[in-house]
Amino acid sequence: MRAGILVSLCLCISSFLSVPLPISAQGSGDNSAASAAGRITAATSSLNHLSDLDAGFLIPDTFDRVQEAYDRYTRDIREGKSTRDIDRSHTEFDAALVLARERLDRVNELLMVPLEKRAAAQRANAPAMVPDAFEEAESRLERAISRLEDDRVSDAFSQGQEAAALYDVARSSVIEMSLIGSAQIGLAEAEDQDWDRLAPASFAQARRLVDEVTGALDRGEPLSAALRNKAQTADYAVRRAIEIAAQVDGLRKDPGNWERMLLSQEDLARQAADMAGVGADFLANDPQAIMTESLRTLAARQDSLGRLLQLAEIDAAALRAEVDSLHQAIEEQQIRLSSMVESYQQDLQRRKEELDRERRELRDYLYEKTQLDATAQAQERFSDDEAIVVRDADRLTLRLIGLSFQAGRTEIPRGARGLLERLGEFLVLYPQTRVAVKGHTDATGAEEKNVTLSKSRANAVMQFLADQSGVETERMTSSGLGSAQPIDSNNTRRGRDRNRRIDVVLTFTRDL
Repeated sequence: MRAGILVSLCLCISSFLSVPLPISAQGSGDNSAASAAGRITAATSSLNHLSDLDAGFLIPDTFDRVQEAYDRYTRDIREGKSTRDIDRSHTEFDAALVLARERLDRVNELLMVPLEKRAAAQRANAPAMVPDAFEEAESRLERAISRLEDDRVSDAFSQGQEAAALYDVARSSVIEMSLIGSAQIGLAEAEDQDWDRLAPASFAQARRLVDEVTGALDRGEPLSAALRNKAQTADYAVRRAIEIAAQVDGLRKDPGNWERMLLSQEDLARQAADMAGVGADFLANDPQAIMTESLRTLAARQDSLGRLLQLAEIDAAALRAEVDSLHQAIEEQQIRLSSMVESYQQDLQRRKEELDRERRELRDYLYEKTQLDATAQAQERFSDDEAIVVRDADRLTLRLIGLSFQAGRTEIPRGARGLLERLGEFLVLYPQTRVAVKGHTDATGAEEKNVTLSKSRANAVMQFLADQSGVETERMTSSGLGSAQPIDSNNTRRGRDRNRRIDVVLTFTRDL
């Protein structure tokens, strides 16, 4: 650290000396090119650098000579004296600066330790906190500096060492005041008022703690957290001792206080006895003995409870272990059940898929069988002269050639009612089918009228099936196609009779 401060000071001095000198110092031939203000500014800057290095304190006599040379030099410039006079005064100023640098180097080298101690004391605010101690150290350092300027190096070094010790004392005093000052003041006041006689044990303990803290500070121990805590403990001990002394003093002055204190002790002892379940006979025992017995009983009870608690903790640990084992068993069982459920679900899914497939196959089979049965039934129920049975994909068409309407008429012929009744019975057998009743005409007459006529005939047949055979109307639709789809020639009477027909189309669904 000392070397660091010395290096820093040397660097500051070097920077001071590196400031450009007045123009006149660079050669008298340049004086005419430099302004008077510029030369004064350069000289002032050099002087200020020297002042910043605390030269006024460290080398006071030398610094005074530098200031005198500065005053002469700047005065010659301001008064416009000759170049020769200005050069001469500048040479004197420059020589004073060089000497100041040498003296500063010497002071910082020989008095490095006290200067470091001085800086540490200043950082601790010693000038304000302990001004007398700091001023004494300052005075000793000034003497060392004075001896050094007189080239009395040995005396200067000795005085510097004394100054360093005094700076340490000042700094330690500040630290001690901040840590333990209030406790020391309290002890001093207690001694002045003779309070330590009223509470000797408390003050002895407090004084011991204060001495331990001050001893650590005197030994230069660092301000650790432990030392700060001990200082706080010492401060509390002093304040507590003062409080106890005040209470003792109050008891001493008023005898009634003794009675109140004794009764208070008995009350506390009685409360402890009640808690412990022991007798409180103050005629046979003093409060302290009853309190001691009560505390002993309570301690024994606490020990018993502690043992019971330990046993309970052991039982609880065993229960926790058992619970953990049960949890593990449950988890394992859940894993097995999950595996079984997953297997069952997979098997159920397979069975469901198989059942769906079988259902589809059965539906397809029944669908096909129903159509075949319906076709066979139709062929069996209706003769070739009554109906032509045509199966196409999912439809079954019955061309009722046996139902021939009179030309231009929509009434169902009486002879065809039996055919329609048997048709209704047939349709009732297959309720899952949709029924489309389509009317047709021959080519006689206008087609528009034929379409209307065929539609009316289809409606008449559909109404007959609903009324006479009970076929649901929701299943049936009707349409008129006119002469657009003949099944025979319209050039013959027989052909025209066959074309004036009704087609009943059954559409099968796969719904079972």
